[in-house]
Amino acid sequence: MKKILALMIMLGLVAAPLSASAHPGRTDANGGHTCRTNCAKWGLKDGEYHYHNGGSTKTTSAPTTKATQPAPTKPATTKPAQNKLPGTLKVTVTKVVDGDTFKAKINGKEESIRLIGIDTPETVHPNKPVQPYGPEASAYTKKRLDGQTVTLEFDVQQRDKYGRLLAYVWLGNAKNPKAEMLNQTLVKEGYAQVATFPPNVKYTDSFVKLQKQARDAEKGLWAKK
Repeated sequence: MKKILALMIMLGLVAAPLSASAHPGRTDANGGHTCRTNCAKWGLKDGEYHYHNGGSTKTTSAPTTKATQPAPTKPATTKPAQNKLPGTLKVTVTKVVDGDTFKAKINGKEESIRLIGIDTPETVHPNKPVQPYGPEASAYTKKRLDGQTVTLEFDVQQRDKYGRLLAYVWLGNAKNPKAEMLNQTLVKEGYAQVATFPPNVKYTDSFVKLQKQARDAEKGLWAKK
């Protein structure tokens, strides 16, 4: 009887399917690995991933790690700033617009230059009619500036909200004590009146004195009607 029982046990072991967990091989951190050789012998397919968990025959596909891409970063945007010009700059006038505005080429670009500290009567304003003494002021500025090389002197703020350069305009070298500033001349001769816009106030006191002289002498736009 014992011999028969022993024989039955042996036959049962031979007939039992070979377990995937019985074959040798190193396991990974998950307790399993991928079959590479003699897979059919162990009841597995080539490349099949399976676990060795205490004789378990459960198999599964190889664990995959999902690649993660870094979150896209929005490129930093900076508003381009206009280059600050030196304190004084020589330019050649290309066009006179009106009594207090003209154009000149600077660094290859045509710029509009507005005489600061003063204001001449309008002649080309899109929303205003031609003002008294405006044509005379424009004609005078054109006579003094057209095609001339002048020196621009800048104050604290170099440009206005329209992008125009703001300058005191010297007919000659600004460092020469005898040089003439057109802004002052226009006020002195009655072609312009004082218009102060801080922080550009370097010559305001001078403009105010010259305007009083022109008014007292009834010059230009101060002449009695």
